Amino acid sequence: MKYLFLFTLILPSLPMSAQINPDRAEEADSLEAALSPMIDMPSYSIELPNTWKINPGCLETQCTGVSPTDTIGGYDTYLESINLTVNKLSSASYTAQKYANYSASYLPKVVSQFRVLDKTKLSASSYRLTYTGVKNNLRQVWRQYYHVKNGQVYIVTFSAEQKKYRFYKDMIEPYLASFKFK
Repeated sequence: MKYLFLFTLILPSLPMSAQINPDRAEEADSLEAALSPMIDMPSYSIELPNTWKINPGCLETQCTGVSPTDTIGGYDTYLESINLTVNKLSSASYTAQKYANYSASYLPKVVSQFRVLDKTKLSASSYRLTYTGVKNNLRQVWRQYYHVKNGQVYIVTFSAEQKKYRFYKDMIEPYLASFKFK
């Protein structure tokens, strides 16, 4: 009975301890951001979902974050990922749209059943290309963002199994949009 009484005294105080003081809301947001994995390089950064891991050996020119296994649709045989690749452009006149068009013409050579789902100009220096196809005997969807700055293209790629893409699409978009130049 003594423990029950103690429990009833402690229980009402638990929700209060989880509340955020409005004066410290910004601090709580930054604490949450600090807990999320981030690929943080000298020239750019991008946040990843908090359950994802950054592959060891990341370089500024090549880095990958991978999802944990999931149970969407049964046994998971594919780890969704966000990959960052930085390439030097052959010409200062290359735009993000020109690079995306080049990619769309090259990709059918390495992705069978290649099909463009979406091409969107986001700004003068950013472009998005979403496509589907089969690679390594697996039907996949890729969403790529091309960002051009200082004679380099920064390619942010999300890849997922095609059957799971619709589950990830809305959840992953804010992370893809978190890419920032420093």
